[in-house]
Amino acid sequence: MMELNRQFCLGFFVATCLLLGLYSYTNNLYLRELALPRLIKSKKEDDLTMEVSLLTEKPMHAADSQIWIRMQQYFPEVIGRLKRDFLPEYKNPCFLEGNRTRCLPYFYLGGAPKCGTTDLWFNLLRHPRVFNNIVKEPHFLKNIPKTYSGTEKYLNHFDTFAKWVSGDPYGAAKSVVGDGSASTLWANYDIVKKAGIQTEGEIPFVFADVIHAIHPKAKVIFILRDPTNRTISDYFLFSRDKSPTHFHAKVVQKIEWFEQCLRSRSLKSCANVLGSRDIPRLGISVYIAHIREWLRVFPKDQVLILRTEDWHYHEDTNLLQDVFKFLDIEALPESNLQPIKKKETLNEIKSKQITQRQSNKHGDILPKTRKLLDEFYAPYNEQLATFLKDKRFLWKT
Repeated sequence: MMELNRQFCLGFFVATCLLLGLYSYTNNLYLRELALPRLIKSKKEDDLTMEVSLLTEKPMHAADSQIWIRMQQYFPEVIGRLKRDFLPEYKNPCFLEGNRTRCLPYFYLGGAPKCGTTDLWFNLLRHPRVFNNIVKEPHFLKNIPKTYSGTEKYLNHFDTFAKWVSGDPYGAAKSVVGDGSASTLWANYDIVKKAGIQTEGEIPFVFADVIHAIHPKAKVIFILRDPTNRTISDYFLFSRDKSPTHFHAKVVQKIEWFEQCLRSRSLKSCANVLGSRDIPRLGISVYIAHIREWLRVFPKDQVLILRTEDWHYHEDTNLLQDVFKFLDIEALPESNLQPIKKKETLNEIKSKQITQRQSNKHGDILPKTRKLLDEFYAPYNEQLATFLKDKRFLWKT
């Protein structure tokens, strides 16, 4: 009898160990899927660096791991749900959620208001490999959700593409879908507000960190315009008082605020938090503050930076073909490019109409305002040109 009890206890002990081992294994898989472990969140942040590196299966610096921790803290639904292993049979990042195919963007097209993202977007949609039955700007990151329903709304944005891909896995396997939200470049202040982060300090992470967390191989395209011209167009499009004198007064005020901000905070913080909130939004056009963050996270071969001036005034379509090459899709036949050549851009036509009405009503921009803006942006243009090793971003020609 005692021998039977001993055997029973031994069997129970072995079974318990096996169950615990299975639980540990499946839980480890779950943690890997989430990329940042919920179960170790209670540990001190300094102790998490190595564990986060192991879970994400990529080398991480201490600063990177802190970013992961903060993103998981503020947006667990986004990181936990969208960080997936993508289906290898598709060029576009898609994954299975239950029996349902869900997709994320293959590429992001960003810029700033009045930089030409709309025209470039619709020309990209001319390519048969770029899915065109989709709204350009979902502004997911600008309105980043903290709930299941918010993330579901973003996934639903690409649902038509996902159904098409899953319904025609061979014909659609090489097709891609994009997110054309211009705010992807610069609207990091909105992510700060959503997270409830106090803006007296530095921004702990930006859009680039979020996108890299869920899709580290994403392609990112930015189109940038001469900062002075962009600021002027932005003001006359969005401001209620469109007079040149009012514009000049606001520029003087915003430059003073910006310079005062720099005495106690970084350029990144001032450009994002202070500089992009009120018209005229000077911080949006301090491009170096934004571009530097993207190239901190993504390798250079995944980020393409264009100039509006090259796009708008290029008489041939080589630039568009360069974008297709960057996206790793075949070039368009010459016959498909004919309607694009020497065509006025969509927003260019609208801008001409608006500018003409403004000139008739308010007169031209004061020369001293343009001079003030040129002088303000000059050092940041120089930083950008040096950083990108491209003098075109000085905007001197």
